[in-house]
Amino acid sequence: MKNTLIYLGIFLALLALSVFLIFNNQEPNEEEQRSFQTPKIQELTKVKLKDRQGNVTLLSLKDGDWLINEKFLVNKVTLNDLFYALEHMESAYPAPSVAIDNVLTQMIGNSTKVSLYKNGKEQPFKVFNVGGPNHEQNGCYMIMEVNGKPADRPYVVKLPGFSGYITYRFSAIQNFWIGTQFTKLLAEEIKSISLSFFQEDKDQSFVLDQDRSGYFMQQGEQRFNQESLNMDMLDGLYSAFMDLSFERYIDSIPMQDSVMKNMHYADLKLQLTEGQERKISLYFKPYPEQENLPLDENGNPLTIDASKLYAFDHASQSFFTAQYFTFGKLFVKANQFKK
Repeated sequence: MKNTLIYLGIFLALLALSVFLIFNNQEPNEEEQRSFQTPKIQELTKVKLKDRQGNVTLLSLKDGDWLINEKFLVNKVTLNDLFYALEHMESAYPAPSVAIDNVLTQMIGNSTKVSLYKNGKEQPFKVFNVGGPNHEQNGCYMIMEVNGKPADRPYVVKLPGFSGYITYRFSAIQNFWIGTQFTKLLAEEIKSISLSFFQEDKDQSFVLDQDRSGYFMQQGEQRFNQESLNMDMLDGLYSAFMDLSFERYIDSIPMQDSVMKNMHYADLKLQLTEGQERKISLYFKPYPEQENLPLDENGNPLTIDASKLYAFDHASQSFFTAQYFTFGKLFVKANQFKK
């Protein structure tokens, strides 16, 4: 009887292994090979993007916000472009047999692996690779992974109603996803504010901080207690950080070395009560050399854009343009706080 149970156990184990190998070695059917479209976007909780150049970006949902590599807020417009593509893109046709080897060779050199996760699970429910555009430039090549193996052939995938290709929407470069919001902070979340000027107002630099006795300001060697400060001005500065955003992300700035050396306007540093630090460096934005420059009140061409600044965010190591209308309210001088 004992031997019979042993043999039965071995038989069942071999049967289970055989079934596993049979199903695991089955070639994916056509529907599995072309199912790039991903409905029910609201179920997504993570998107991992990894390209052949070694760039890796993880987009993850946390407390209602999408984060980049669990650090920075995602640009909502860029994220919505990705989600729209995932939800609506369609496989138009498979790559022609004569072109498969060439397409796969190109994808080995330049493509992005996309892994989709839903409902907080640790294993992706869909994985595919995104390559470059087709010959007509109205779609891009993608190839599905099924059971951890590449499908038989890539497909040309298009976005209905969109005339170009959508490869760029699957970028694995972190800066592509950086959001424009700088802060979304309440006053009680900010421990100190430091503003350092580097042009004609150097002596107006200050640090605002608080201790058990209330707020105080440090200006050079001088310390001013709360009783000597204009609390309306102070409250106005703190409230500016409740919803503060840059205008747009930029890859680089023209004449970057010269601007950073000669146009440094100010550094703004926030120390948060939870220990984190946020810092940006702000630079005057020169007008490009061109004809028909705007003129000042005396009729002289303006060389500096009075409406915008360049901003370098030290946390994300990214450049942005910042509207003076938005950030100008931060540039309070130390003397303005004094009663």
